[in-house]
Amino acid sequence: ELATKVEGLRRGFDNLTRSAGFSAQTFSKLQKATDGTMSSFDLMKQANNAMLLGIFDSEDAMAKMFDTAQRLAQALGKDAAFGVESLVTGMGRQSKLRNHGKAEDAYKQYAAELDKSVSELTDQERKQAFVNEAMKEANKLVKSLGEEQLTTADAIKQMKTASSDTAIIIGTLLSPF
Repeated sequence: ELATKVEGLRRGFDNLTRSAGFSAQTFSKLQKATDGTMSSFDLMKQANNAMLLGIFDSEDAMAKMFDTAQRLAQALGKDAAFGVESLVTGMGRQSKLRNHGKAEDAYKQYAAELDKSVSELTDQERKQAFVNEAMKEANKLVKSLGEEQLTTADAIKQMKTASSDTAIIIGTLLSPF
């Protein structure tokens, strides 16, 4: 059952990474960024969401954000999947900066970097300005958390993830297609 669910996600993931110009190593980078605490299903689902929303211009930026999201979620007693989904959704909606009135400042700063006026920014450039500012704020928060230290809950999540991924592999091998 898991293998059938992952089949469409994997196809979408492969196509989206290719069209974004990301490498074949994208999935491995995301797994490493989340310390193996997210199932392949959840990891691809959130990566696909981020790529469809056009949040990141590189796989390294996406991996950095996934790591940041995992660390922020841990500080709230939540798992990596929750953290990544929350940050991807928020960045996709550009909600946090808008709610705090920082979007216009982010646009001004990014426009200056591009030697443009705010009114000349394209929608994609506005989104990038937002992402840059959101990541700056998220990185400030992560710095205050100190060195990353995995918990016992993370070790259990790693074990569950490995079991789930093994079930996907077995299901794929047994699939008649």
